[in-house]
Amino acid sequence: MKRKLLGNVSFKMFAADCGSIVNKLRATGFAVKNLRIEGGKFVTGEVDWYNLDELKAFAADNKAQFEEINKKGLVFAAERYKKRLGIVAGLLLAVLLVFYFSNTVLRIEVYGNESVSDERVKSILADYGIKIGAFIPSLDLRASEQEIITALDTFSWIGIRSSGCRILVDISELAEKPQMIPRSTPCNVVAACDAQIVDIRNVYMGMLIPMLYDGVQKGDILISGTVDGKLDHDYFVHAMGEIIGRYNREVTFEQPYIDSIVNYGSPKTKKSLYLFGLRIPLYLNKAEKFDYEYSEEIKYAQVLGLDLPVGVVVSEIKPYTIDEVEYNPDQARIILESKISLYEKNFLEGNEIEVIDKQTEFTDSGSGMTVTINYCLESDIGVTQEILAKK
Repeated sequence: MKRKLLGNVSFKMFAADCGSIVNKLRATGFAVKNLRIEGGKFVTGEVDWYNLDELKAFAADNKAQFEEINKKGLVFAAERYKKRLGIVAGLLLAVLLVFYFSNTVLRIEVYGNESVSDERVKSILADYGIKIGAFIPSLDLRASEQEIITALDTFSWIGIRSSGCRILVDISELAEKPQMIPRSTPCNVVAACDAQIVDIRNVYMGMLIPMLYDGVQKGDILISGTVDGKLDHDYFVHAMGEIIGRYNREVTFEQPYIDSIVNYGSPKTKKSLYLFGLRIPLYLNKAEKFDYEYSEEIKYAQVLGLDLPVGVVVSEIKPYTIDEVEYNPDQARIILESKISLYEKNFLEGNEIEVIDKQTEFTDSGSGMTVTINYCLESDIGVTQEILAKK
């Protein structure tokens, strides 16, 4: 099967004595298959491509006429194209392209980043030579990892590896540590605001100072970390507990009758050719004489689903003007109500704060409308405060 795939030839051999030709062929040891005499006039058979020249010489020595019937296989297919330089050049170019693209950074993928954008990470990598179009064997990825971690305080860990023509970047960001007092540090639980105690849910450690329904002021000790040892000396603990207080909060919003708003015009699109990080504008580069917002998207060329470092940058310029608008009292009231709703959603809902009562008062000042909201709220009002005790 392998020989047939590489190449074999079907032939006819005309001779005066076909039987003698067949006997001589068998005696020479030629690997001739399907050898037979057809009608006593000629001999047919198949021979492998590398024995073809010897078989022709055999026919000439024995005064036989040799005729090739059919050639099959890769060897003969290659012979048909050996003089077509375009195909040869194309194959060579394809090999060079495969080598180039398999050793060139065509794509950078970033994983694990939350507070830092992909574009920012790629910009940092570019400072260390890791960018689209870079030659992968020349990159020292391990050294780059160490340099980036040393230079930045944003990442706690970074791993950079190559996979084909891709650079894969795994990141662990430093989590912002909450301001906490260690449990081994003595502290009090104090009131975060003026309030009335309406519930004492838990006192895990320390001594409770106010009683239920007592009023407290901001900074008053709710749970003391100083404990009477009843043995002529006190000792200190890390006070903990949940003290629910009821308190008032006043919030004010204003909406002038004459206000400024942003009006956007029709966006304009500009395109640039993107070649390995280089941008070639496909438009006349004129300075814009108006205020605008800018955004862009790179549309990469793809081969078998893989983005190439070649494409088109589509930029969108959205012009805008800041204009004055006039509201009537009803319109101003609707805007203020939306501000109230947004405030409650952001600062009250989901923060374990219960709204007991809400009083809303709208006031027309002549130049605008003001709303004042008086909330009656309930929540855990205790915050920890370290005890600075002398030893």
